[in-house]
Amino acid sequence: MRQLVASCIKAAGRTDVGCVRTLNEDNFWIDEMSGLLLVADGMGGHDAGEVASSHVVESMLDMLKQPMPGNAENKGEYGDQEDDGEIVTLSPDEVAEELASEMEQQEKKIVQKVQRAIAQTNLLVNNINQDRGYPEGSGMGSTLVGFWAPPGSMRGVVFHVGDSRLYLMRQGQLKSVTQDHTLYQQWLDFGSKGQPPAQNVILQAMGPVEQVMPDVQTLDLQPKDLILMCSDGLTGMLADATLAKILSTANEKNLQEVCNRLVDMAKEKGGKDNITVILAWISKP
Repeated sequence: MRQLVASCIKAAGRTDVGCVRTLNEDNFWIDEMSGLLLVADGMGGHDAGEVASSHVVESMLDMLKQPMPGNAENKGEYGDQEDDGEIVTLSPDEVAEELASEMEQQEKKIVQKVQRAIAQTNLLVNNINQDRGYPEGSGMGSTLVGFWAPPGSMRGVVFHVGDSRLYLMRQGQLKSVTQDHTLYQQWLDFGSKGQPPAQNVILQAMGPVEQVMPDVQTLDLQPKDLILMCSDGLTGMLADATLAKILSTANEKNLQEVCNRLVDMAKEKGGKDNITVILAWISKP
């Protein structure tokens, strides 16, 4: 009987309507067993944002839980059986090389699967907009930021569309892994020339247009790494230095407490938007 392999993450999350909005249009998902985390920040008004973010989370889950084709059965620890039944003995170095190659191929499959899931999810929401009579570029939409560290792996796949973010806290240093798809970030990238645009104008979202260009990347993980995923309701209220100070108090056992502290602090600063936070602690699988 094959044993289940645990993911390397332990996670907690919280979402809050904030202090100004009457409806929470954010959604999030945590699955520690599969190592999958999602945050979606809906937009569109009149309940449309809530619907969009819900569709995005549910569709991504449906797409990503489907098995990948071509997965071979697990091989012996130091041997590989040929089709004619002959046993070929491999040295430990050869086994390590073969395992590394298999892991690389598996990682490519996961990245491709994420890319397909995003494309199909975006098309799902876009089709709903078209059915409701919205012209291309309008209608409901949602940001998306996701993290997937498959069971047994110490590498994660990070993917996002829009301005929801993923941060990595490692050895006391906070780093933004994602880069916002916003007009303001584009202005920064091109040298900050002229008057700065509004910081909340996003250039990409799931749903309004037929195709999106997600950023998908892999991230090497280390034990005691801390992952922060959030909607802009958090980062719009708290500077990175404040985030780092609060996150420095986190450990494997108090993740929910630190989530609550982040959300409460954002509300104390005004809570102008919905606030969603996921914290994930990395340990050896």
